[in-house]
Amino acid sequence: MAVIVQTNESHAKIRVALIIEGGKLRPVWFEEVDNPARDRIHIKQISYVWSHMEGTAKIINFAVWDGANSYRLSLNTKNFSWNMAIAEETPFPPPSASFTWRFRRDED
Repeated sequence: MAVIVQTNESHAKIRVALIIEGGKLRPVWFEEVDNPARDRIHIKQISYVWSHMEGTAKIINFAVWDGANSYRLSLNTKNFSWNMAIAEETPFPPPSASFTWRFRRDED
């Protein structure tokens, strides 16, 4: 079944635990700074890492998964700030069973 993936930017301030090992960055967990009631989100898998430039700032992006939800964590290496986005997946509905093709023959 196909899915539609939409990424929704979050404006929450986040704190990220990061391990630097062998010259590589690896986020371990993150949490919302202004929402102490929410638990830390522990990262189970880093699916993809990529970078891009925004002006003179290099942004390193991490597509991560906590076992239930997917997120994008972005590190601005110029000011060392983090941004978060939540990836929401919606199943793409298959055609309904009542759908039938109807062909029309044009009359001459």
